[in-house]
Amino acid sequence: MTRIGEPSKLKLISTGLVRARWRALSALVVQLNEKSDKYVIYRRRPKSAEAIRTWTEREAQPTQAAVVMQGPLYEPDDFTLETLRLYRRQMPEANLVLSTWRDTSPARLDSIRQLGVDVVLSEKPEKAGLFNINLQLTSAKAGVRRAVELGAEWVLKTRTDQRLYQESFMGMLISMAKMFPVVGGYEQRFRVIGVGPGSLKYAPYHVTDQTVFGHAEDMLKYWDVPLRLDDAPPHWPAKQDDTYHQVPVGELCRHGAAESWLASGFLERIGRPLTWTLVDHWKALRDHFCFVDQSMVDFYWAKGQTYTLGVDLSREAEEIDNRKEIGFGEWLLWHSGQLPTEAATRYEETLQQRFVEPVASRD
Repeated sequence: MTRIGEPSKLKLISTGLVRARWRALSALVVQLNEKSDKYVIYRRRPKSAEAIRTWTEREAQPTQAAVVMQGPLYEPDDFTLETLRLYRRQMPEANLVLSTWRDTSPARLDSIRQLGVDVVLSEKPEKAGLFNINLQLTSAKAGVRRAVELGAEWVLKTRTDQRLYQESFMGMLISMAKMFPVVGGYEQRFRVIGVGPGSLKYAPYHVTDQTVFGHAEDMLKYWDVPLRLDDAPPHWPAKQDDTYHQVPVGELCRHGAAESWLASGFLERIGRPLTWTLVDHWKALRDHFCFVDQSMVDFYWAKGQTYTLGVDLSREAEEIDNRKEIGFGEWLLWHSGQLPTEAATRYEETLQQRFVEPVASRD
């Protein structure tokens, strides 16, 4: 008979099994490092907010800022709820907004509202749009609008299945926006900062649409736009997934990719003409955007990073392909002039490639 306060035998057995599996994983990683031709790493992150014992220095806690989490609740391990619980503790004065669908479970929403989170509910659009962009756009712009109504000066638009573990990430992003003024002559207050994956070096205006940060006025320009109602070009394959394998990168970005559609539309709305070349792509990112390394904010994507063993969505080191991500260091080369944007001329032919093809050195 188990006494009150004593762990049950089943719990002890379960804990023992988990520890044994961690030991087995550690031993496997050691063997892979010793026997294979690659270095393998992994890392662990707590699932619950209660288990995360970091805190934000009070001087670095943002006030006129908002986190907008958009999309359907990610329910495994109460991921969305625990993420909001973590953000509430780390940013007690910031606005937290969940923008999701009207058919979401009321009980789950009640648990989130109890944290002081502002919940915005929307109907799903009748037309999903190319690459389902209208689903994202509907919930994102509803959430950004609410954040601005609440008085937010700075807005992070993120997803319900993504979490930033770094405790002072909002203050860091605000500081970065202020440290690198946007180029003058356009209707833009501060740089838009790409945080999540999907900002690509060799794909025109392909800026992440997952987790994005900026000044409230700029975020409204970015997200508060009409839904996309046009169809794919008639010669494209019927299945959207096939476009990545059959449509050249330049054409896909110009007529299909949600990331490029959003970023190019924002650039046009602030008054910047586009040429859809890699040179202009590099110049636009240099002048109007900035990017952080995912390690700077300890970025975690529950759907996309579960099986990466710490690779954190980086590409393999053996070669450079046309899905190469842009981080802070790469962007800094453009900003400083160390890497002239005109150097992109030697890679223009990559726009005729399909995604995930290697980029040859042109030195």
